[in-house]
Amino acid sequence: MFGQNRGDHRMTEHSPATRLPNLAARIGADYADSFAACRELLATMFDLETPLPDQHAGYTMDFALYDYGPIKLGQSVATTAPSILVRDPQVIARIGVDHFHIQYYRSNGFAMTVDGVERWVAAGDVCMLDLSRPVTLRTEGIDNLSAIVDRNLLAPLLADAGEVHGTILRRDSEAGIAVREHLDDLWRQAPALTVAQGLDLSRSTAALLAAVIRANAEYRAATRAELRKSQFRAICRRIDRHIAEPRLGPAMLVRDFHVTRPTLYRMFEPHGGIGRYILCRRLTGVFLDLSDPALSDRKIDAVLHDWGFANHTAAGRAFRKAYGMTPSQCRSRARDVRRQGRIAAANAFDIPSEIPANVAIFRR
Repeated sequence: MFGQNRGDHRMTEHSPATRLPNLAARIGADYADSFAACRELLATMFDLETPLPDQHAGYTMDFALYDYGPIKLGQSVATTAPSILVRDPQVIARIGVDHFHIQYYRSNGFAMTVDGVERWVAAGDVCMLDLSRPVTLRTEGIDNLSAIVDRNLLAPLLADAGEVHGTILRRDSEAGIAVREHLDDLWRQAPALTVAQGLDLSRSTAALLAAVIRANAEYRAATRAELRKSQFRAICRRIDRHIAEPRLGPAMLVRDFHVTRPTLYRMFEPHGGIGRYILCRRLTGVFLDLSDPALSDRKIDAVLHDWGFANHTAAGRAFRKAYGMTPSQCRSRARDVRRQGRIAAANAFDIPSEIPANVAIFRR
């Protein structure tokens, strides 16, 4: 691949001086060791293996490539025997190729493992890989069209080249259809193209890929943002449901919602942090209950306990800091207001401005 003749693989060149350089190879069952020859052919990209050694027998492959300059467009069709293509740190270090790999399978599809996560790539899906990073592909048969894109052509067009690795454009998506059709057009046009035309098409191809990758990254970012909003709402509901539990806190929420502690802290930064948010929800509940005439006979310690305060002395200090009065003073003022027929509001209950909007009800 990449214009190299790796051993006697019956490669032939079919290009006049002005046409795109072209390679073709057929490794048939008549080879003494056809699997070893196929493995040699793919060695600049992947280590080829099969799940079982006896599947090496009769392994065949047809391969063709057009050299557009900064883009190599290749087609590979192998026997229907299961294949495993591995690009691990050893392969990456040995070969030194760090291009981007854009491909789709015409049939079969494959399982792709990136960063320890396995995902299924169906036939017709477009898959994007960064060849400087490890990946493993498992398929029942290789049948693909792929573009090997020089990093220096594509990376400068991207805000973050790290967005490429493992990207899947589904076959029925607008982006997936656009890239797949573009690769097909490049393949159909290749025999008639000149080197200069190939260079022009390489640049337009890179522009298309960059636009698709950026749009996909923005979509994923928007999806992550919406997910965070949904998680935040769910966490707030959980806090309200379990507000009476003294153990309610970051450790419990991290465990139950499978988020990291830094992520949880970032979600609640606008609210003064997760600890302050929980404290304010509890203090608000205490304030409401102490102001409720229906609960005027309930002991203050019991009210504090109802809202998850195990240390009533510390709770009293937090209440005074938040509202400028002790819990007992809050209850007394509520009784005075009711006796005088006034609405519990401005003068009787002066809520400090730093208290979140969830206690603004007391201003009315």
